[in-house]
Amino acid sequence: MKNFVLFVFLLVPSLSNGQNKNNELIGKYQNYFGSHIQINEDSTFSYSWHFDLMSSWSKGRWSIKNDTLYLKTIPIYDTLSYTDKTGKMVDSLVLSDDDKPERVTTPNFIGMLSAGGQNRQACPDKLFYDGEKLFGITKQGRLIKEKLMGFWSKQKWVPWYFKEIEK
Repeated sequence: MKNFVLFVFLLVPSLSNGQNKNNELIGKYQNYFGSHIQINEDSTFSYSWHFDLMSSWSKGRWSIKNDTLYLKTIPIYDTLSYTDKTGKMVDSLVLSDDDKPERVTTPNFIGMLSAGGQNRQACPDKLFYDGEKLFGITKQGRLIKEKLMGFWSKQKWVPWYFKEIEK
């Protein structure tokens, strides 16, 4: 009995510590290069990127292992129904313009021509979580911490995502 009590005493704080890390991670993050990530409590996320007249958005699921946040983008599709050359009704999947999958009968040509839409700018697939910051990770496994040159100025900016202050 004494060993069981000791086991529970040691196990409960370690379980809640992992939960606390997840709770601390929840929130909105942004960087200085037009990217935003919303980490939700239900293990979903949304990513957006905006620069001048270009934009992109993605949605998916996240998981965390140790201090690495893994983002798995899940494309949202519309079902496009059309009549082929033989007169047969055919269904095809196309990326949705919004986050609600639906059946459409004509493709959105305006959406195809615009400089925005789903998954146009790649969402990071993994980030290192360090308190209020999310660091990119190179293919070699190194954290991206070196400041990067801005587009319109010679000023250098930090490359990581930082948590937005809630209002």
